Amino acid sequence: MTVLLRLIAANAQYIYALCALVALYYLRVALLARRDRRSAIFPLEREVASSRTYRAFGIALLLAAVMGIAWAATNRLLPRLEQIAISTTPTPDRIILIDTPTPTLAPPTLTPTSTAPTSTPRPLPPPTLELRPTATKAPPLVQLPSCPNPGAAIAGPGVGQLISGAVQVTGSASIDRFQFYKLEWSPAGAEQWNWFAGSDKPVVGGVLGVFNGGGLPSGAYVIRLVVVDATGNYPSPCTVQVVVP
Repeated sequence: MTVLLRLIAANAQYIYALCALVALYYLRVALLARRDRRSAIFPLEREVASSRTYRAFGIALLLAAVMGIAWAATNRLLPRLEQIAISTTPTPDRIILIDTPTPTLAPPTLTPTSTAPTSTPRPLPPPTLELRPTATKAPPLVQLPSCPNPGAAIAGPGVGQLISGAVQVTGSASIDRFQFYKLEWSPAGAEQWNWFAGSDKPVVGGVLGVFNGGGLPSGAYVIRLVVVDATGNYPSPCTVQVVVP
């Protein structure tokens, strides 16, 4: 059903144009038949002209009804079915990880050393502590996914990033005639997409949803973003591959 409605929405302009041209043609036929009926002398000629008039008007009204059905399927029925599909898709349970505080050790206490007394005692200098700088490792650079459309782009997580729990998926979902967006995941190479987040409000440089990799088996997974417009079409989805350790 949804596939048929998307096909009608994609070709709605051609359906309107074809129905309008054919309807105008039959309206012209109806007007000519009506004129012939008025100028007819014999009853049989008037009956034939009347039959042509009613048939032409009926076909024109039928084409107008087809145009109305195509408009309703494109602008009313298809958006409702897409919204119902989003609301009925189950959302995976979230697992919240609580950080356990690590106890800190008290600094070591310096114990003074006693020296044997001599004939001329001299004061000893206070002990000095030598502080050595500790080298800090720079965080690794995160490679952003390559997305063909800036209006349907994922900014995080990065390509090959390790995900051990819940992580926010950030980016932008804002195209012309925006209708809704959805986030899906699939095992790498499997093309088995599972919905986990979405909304009917556009997002520009913000949080799109939360992906939870804690309950998944270890391996590589692909996250993709699909942004749909009012006609049911969408640009090329943006994908990023992550790893669950």
